[in-house]
Amino acid sequence: MNLRAGIIAAGDGARLKDSHPKLIKPMIPVAGVPLCHWVAAALRAAGVTELTVLLNSRGGEARQSLKTAFPEVKWTFLMKDTASSWESFRLVAQTLAQGGPDFLLSTVDCLIPPEEARRFAQEARRMAPSAALALTTFVDDEKPLWADLDASGAVIALGDAARRKEHATAGLYYLTAAVAAVMPAAQAHGSLREYLAALVRQGSVTGIPLSKTLDVDRPEDVRQAEEFVTWSPA
Repeated sequence: MNLRAGIIAAGDGARLKDSHPKLIKPMIPVAGVPLCHWVAAALRAAGVTELTVLLNSRGGEARQSLKTAFPEVKWTFLMKDTASSWESFRLVAQTLAQGGPDFLLSTVDCLIPPEEARRFAQEARRMAPSAALALTTFVDDEKPLWADLDASGAVIALGDAARRKEHATAGLYYLTAAVAAVMPAAQAHGSLREYLAALVRQGSVTGIPLSKTLDVDRPEDVRQAEEFVTWSPA
Protein backbone atom coordinates (compact mmCIF):
# COMPACT_ATOMS: atom_id res chain seq x y z
CA MET A 1 0.00 0.00 0.00
CA ASN A 2 1.72 3.17 -1.19
CA LEU A 3 0.91 5.88 1.31
CA ARG A 4 2.18 9.32 2.20
CA ALA A 5 2.06 10.97 5.60
CA GLY A 6 3.05 14.06 7.52
CA ILE A 7 4.36 14.69 11.02
CA ILE A 8 3.62 17.97 12.77
CA ALA A 9 6.71 18.60 14.88
CA ALA A 10 7.01 22.39 15.03
CA GLY A 11 6.50 22.73 18.78
CA ASP A 12 9.22 23.26 21.37
CA GLY A 13 7.44 21.23 24.07
CA ALA A 14 7.04 23.98 26.66
CA ARG A 15 5.88 21.60 29.42
CA LEU A 16 8.98 19.45 28.91
CA LYS A 17 11.48 22.31 29.09
CA ASP A 18 12.31 21.84 32.77
CA SER A 19 13.26 18.19 32.28
CA HIS A 20 14.86 18.64 28.82
CA PRO A 21 15.95 22.29 28.59
CA LYS A 22 18.20 21.88 25.54
CA LEU A 23 15.91 19.74 23.36
CA ILE A 24 12.98 20.60 21.14
CA LYS A 25 10.01 18.28 21.46
CA PRO A 26 10.73 15.93 18.50
CA MET A 27 14.11 15.08 20.04
CA ILE A 28 12.87 14.25 23.56
CA PRO A 29 14.20 10.72 24.22
CA VAL A 30 11.84 7.86 25.01
CA ALA A 31 13.72 4.68 25.92
CA GLY A 32 16.81 6.35 24.45
CA VAL A 33 15.18 7.06 21.07
CA PRO A 34 13.91 10.50 19.90
CA LEU A 35 10.16 10.91 20.02
CA CYS A 36 9.99 11.70 16.30
CA HIS A 37 11.58 8.31 15.50
CA TRP A 38 8.79 6.44 17.33
CA VAL A 39 6.16 8.31 15.30
CA ALA A 40 8.00 7.78 12.00
CA ALA A 41 8.37 4.06 12.75
CA ALA A 42 4.64 3.67 13.36
CA LEU A 43 3.85 5.43 10.09
CA ARG A 44 6.34 3.25 8.24
CA ALA A 45 4.56 0.19 9.67
CA ALA A 46 1.31 1.61 8.28
CA GLY A 47 2.78 1.48 4.77
CA VAL A 48 4.08 5.03 4.49
CA THR A 49 6.97 5.50 2.06
CA GLU A 50 6.99 9.31 1.81
CA LEU A 51 7.05 11.58 4.85
CA THR A 52 6.64 15.34 5.11
CA VAL A 53 7.77 16.78 8.43
CA LEU A 54 7.14 20.28 9.74
CA LEU A 55 9.90 21.47 12.10
CA ASN A 56 10.50 24.88 13.57
CA SER A 57 13.60 26.95 12.83
CA ARG A 58 15.52 25.06 15.54
CA GLY A 59 14.74 21.67 14.00
CA GLY A 60 17.95 20.99 12.09
CA GLU A 61 19.09 18.23 14.43
CA ALA A 62 15.73 16.45 14.15
CA ARG A 63 15.85 16.67 10.36
CA GLN A 64 19.27 15.03 10.17
CA SER A 65 18.36 12.46 12.79
CA LEU A 66 15.30 11.28 10.85
CA LYS A 67 17.14 11.13 7.54
CA THR A 68 19.88 9.02 9.10
CA ALA A 69 17.52 6.66 10.96
CA PHE A 70 15.18 6.08 8.01
CA PRO A 71 17.26 6.33 4.81
CA GLU A 72 14.65 4.39 2.80
CA VAL A 73 12.02 7.10 3.27
CA LYS A 74 11.45 9.85 0.72
CA TRP A 75 11.64 12.93 2.96
CA THR A 76 10.30 16.46 2.62
CA PHE A 77 11.09 18.90 5.42
CA LEU A 78 9.26 22.16 6.03
CA MET A 79 11.15 24.51 8.36
CA LYS A 80 8.84 27.19 9.75
CA ASP A 81 7.84 28.78 13.04
CA THR A 82 4.05 28.62 12.98
CA ALA A 83 1.60 30.57 15.11
CA SER A 84 -0.82 27.76 15.99
CA SER A 85 -1.53 24.04 15.77
CA TRP A 86 -4.08 24.80 13.05
CA GLU A 87 -1.53 26.70 10.94
CA SER A 88 0.88 23.75 11.27
CA PHE A 89 -1.77 21.18 10.36
CA ARG A 90 -2.93 23.24 7.38
CA LEU A 91 0.59 23.73 6.01
CA VAL A 92 1.46 20.02 6.13
CA ALA A 93 -1.94 18.92 4.78
CA GLN A 94 -1.84 21.29 1.83
CA THR A 95 1.71 20.24 1.01
CA LEU A 96 0.73 16.56 1.03
CA ALA A 97 -2.43 17.21 -1.00
CA GLN A 98 -0.28 18.19 -3.98
CA GLY A 99 1.06 14.64 -4.31
CA GLY A 100 -1.95 12.34 -4.26
CA PRO A 101 -5.57 11.69 -3.27
CA ASP A 102 -5.13 10.91 0.44
CA PHE A 103 -2.63 10.88 3.29
CA LEU A 104 -2.08 10.46 7.03
CA LEU A 105 -1.12 13.21 9.47
CA SER A 106 0.32 12.67 12.94
CA THR A 107 1.38 14.93 15.75
CA VAL A 108 4.90 14.25 17.01
CA ASP A 109 3.72 13.56 20.58
CA CYS A 110 1.35 10.77 19.52
CA LEU A 111 2.58 7.27 20.41
CA ILE A 112 0.57 4.57 18.64
CA PRO A 113 1.64 0.92 18.36
CA PRO A 114 2.68 0.11 14.76
CA GLU A 115 -0.02 -2.53 14.27
CA GLU A 116 -2.66 -0.01 15.33
CA ALA A 117 -1.31 2.65 12.97
CA ARG A 118 -1.49 0.06 10.19
CA ARG A 119 -5.06 -0.86 11.09
CA PHE A 120 -6.07 2.80 11.16
CA ALA A 121 -4.68 3.40 7.66
CA GLN A 122 -6.32 0.28 6.26
CA GLU A 123 -9.72 0.98 7.79
CA ALA A 124 -9.67 4.64 6.76
CA ARG A 125 -8.95 3.75 3.15
CA ARG A 126 -11.56 0.98 3.18
CA MET A 127 -14.26 3.25 4.61
CA ALA A 128 -13.24 6.15 2.32
CA PRO A 129 -14.52 9.10 4.36
CA SER A 130 -13.47 12.66 3.65
CA ALA A 131 -11.54 12.54 6.90
CA ALA A 132 -10.96 10.09 9.76
CA LEU A 133 -9.80 10.57 13.33
CA ALA A 134 -7.93 7.96 15.34
CA LEU A 135 -9.64 7.69 18.72
CA THR A 136 -8.68 6.20 22.06
CA THR A 137 -10.49 5.30 25.26
CA PHE A 138 -7.27 5.68 27.27
CA VAL A 139 -7.38 9.33 28.29
CA ASP A 140 -4.71 10.83 30.55
CA ASP A 141 -4.70 14.35 29.22
CA GLU A 142 -5.43 17.68 30.86
CA LYS A 143 -7.65 18.80 27.98
CA PRO A 144 -8.76 15.79 25.90
CA LEU A 145 -10.63 16.41 22.66
CA TRP A 146 -13.69 14.21 23.15
CA ALA A 147 -15.53 12.70 20.19
CA ASP A 148 -19.03 11.18 20.04
CA LEU A 149 -19.76 8.49 17.43
CA ASP A 150 -23.03 7.22 15.99
CA ALA A 151 -23.71 3.54 15.30
CA SER A 152 -22.02 3.73 11.88
CA GLY A 153 -18.79 5.18 13.27
CA ALA A 154 -19.40 8.73 12.06
CA VAL A 155 -18.19 11.49 14.37
CA ILE A 156 -21.30 13.46 15.30
CA ALA A 157 -19.85 15.78 17.95
CA LEU A 158 -16.39 16.94 18.93
CA GLY A 159 -14.95 18.92 21.81
CA ASP A 160 -17.42 20.89 23.91
CA ALA A 161 -20.32 19.50 21.86
CA ALA A 162 -19.45 15.89 22.80
CA ARG A 163 -21.54 14.48 25.63
CA ARG A 164 -20.57 10.82 26.11
CA LYS A 165 -16.86 11.33 26.79
CA GLU A 166 -16.00 7.76 25.85
CA HIS A 167 -13.44 8.47 23.09
CA ALA A 168 -10.82 11.18 22.63
CA THR A 169 -8.71 12.02 19.61
CA ALA A 170 -5.31 10.31 19.57
CA GLY A 171 -3.33 12.64 17.30
CA LEU A 172 -3.45 10.60 14.08
CA TYR A 173 -5.61 11.68 11.14
CA TYR A 174 -6.57 10.59 7.64
CA LEU A 175 -7.47 13.26 5.09
CA THR A 176 -8.29 13.43 1.42
CA ALA A 177 -6.76 15.98 -0.90
CA ALA A 178 -10.28 17.25 -1.58
CA VAL A 179 -10.65 18.27 2.06
CA ALA A 180 -7.23 19.91 2.11
CA ALA A 181 -8.07 21.85 -1.06
CA VAL A 182 -10.92 23.72 0.64
CA MET A 183 -9.24 24.41 3.97
CA PRO A 184 -9.84 27.99 5.12
CA ALA A 185 -7.06 30.51 5.63
CA ALA A 186 -4.56 30.14 8.45
CA GLN A 187 -6.26 33.03 10.25
CA ALA A 188 -9.67 31.33 10.16
CA HIS A 189 -9.09 29.21 13.28
CA GLY A 190 -7.11 29.74 16.44
CA SER A 191 -6.38 26.06 16.95
CA LEU A 192 -6.58 22.65 15.32
CA ARG A 193 -9.45 21.80 17.67
CA GLU A 194 -11.53 24.60 16.17
CA TYR A 195 -10.92 23.38 12.64
CA LEU A 196 -11.71 19.73 13.44
CA ALA A 197 -14.95 20.73 15.18
CA ALA A 198 -15.95 22.75 12.11
CA LEU A 199 -15.09 19.80 9.85
CA VAL A 200 -17.27 17.47 11.94
CA ARG A 201 -20.19 19.88 11.67
CA GLN A 202 -19.89 19.62 7.88
CA GLY A 203 -20.23 15.81 8.07
CA SER A 204 -18.31 12.84 6.52
CA VAL A 205 -15.77 12.47 9.35
CA THR A 206 -15.25 8.93 10.62
CA GLY A 207 -13.88 7.92 14.00
CA ILE A 208 -11.72 4.79 14.25
CA PRO A 209 -11.20 3.58 17.83
CA LEU A 210 -7.75 2.15 18.56
CA SER A 211 -6.26 0.35 21.53
CA LYS A 212 -4.29 2.30 24.12
CA THR A 213 -2.34 5.26 22.74
CA LEU A 214 -0.27 7.82 24.59
CA ASP A 215 0.31 11.57 24.31
CA VAL A 216 3.71 12.81 25.44
CA ASP A 217 3.28 16.34 26.75
CA ARG A 218 4.60 16.28 30.34
CA PRO A 219 7.57 14.75 32.19
CA GLU A 220 5.28 12.11 33.71
CA ASP A 221 4.15 11.18 30.17
CA VAL A 222 7.76 10.42 29.24
CA ARG A 223 7.99 8.04 32.17
CA GLN A 224 4.77 6.31 31.08
CA ALA A 225 6.03 6.15 27.51
CA GLU A 226 9.19 4.32 28.61
CA GLU A 227 6.95 1.43 29.74
CA PHE A 228 4.48 1.76 26.86
CA VAL A 229 6.86 1.36 23.89
CA THR A 230 7.41 -2.38 23.62
CA TRP A 231 8.02 -2.36 19.86
CA SER A 232 11.09 -1.54 17.77
CA PRO A 233 11.58 2.12 16.81
CA ALA A 234 12.95 1.22 13.38
